[in-house]
Parts: sequence; C-alpha cells; structure tokens
Amino acid sequence: MSAVSGSLVFSIPADHPACAGHFPGFPVVPGAVLLDEILSRLESALAIDLCAYRLSAAKFPAPLAPGCTVSLDYWLADRGAVHFSLAANGRVVATGSLAPQ
Repeated sequence: MSAVSGSLVFSIPADHPACAGHFPGFPVVPGAVLLDEILSRLESALAIDLCAYRLSAAKFPAPLAPGCTVSLDYWLADRGAVHFSLAANGRVVATGSLAPQ
C-alpha cells in the first residue's frame, strides 16, 4: 500500500429509502447507494474533488444488508489513482478504482 491510505467505518441506515423494494424478503443496499457513500467519504477523507476522476472499475462480489456496519479501506496508487475496498462481516461487498482524468 502507499503512504496515503486509511480506513473508515460507517453504516447504511436500515430505513434508507433506496433499499425499499430491493428485494422483498431479502433487502440489499443497491450498488448505486454504495458508490455514492464511498465516493462521498473518499472525497472528505482525502480532501480531493472526485469530479476530476473517473470510475475505472467497480465490482460488487457480495450483497450488503441495510443497517450493517462496513469498513472502507482506501489507498492512493502511483499516478494518483484511488483504490477502495468495502467489507462487512468479514466479506468484501465492493471494490473499485478511480483514475484521474
């Protein structure tokens, strides 16, 4: 990992309006909500404007239930790319990379 890295802990509220209907009997947080939370928290943590970046990769290998606590690990790579991994209950639920434009 690079010298610029960190970790944040947060949760998506169980009553988040985007979770309604995703899916009856097995609620999950939509990927768009996860990305919005990740990007917002990365901007604050790194004190950078992510409008100058593009999402170069994103994967959602496991679902996330609303209300779960997650850990967001992030690090800067060479040439300014930002990488992230989001995990809950010992499982990775999202990974991705942001590249400067």
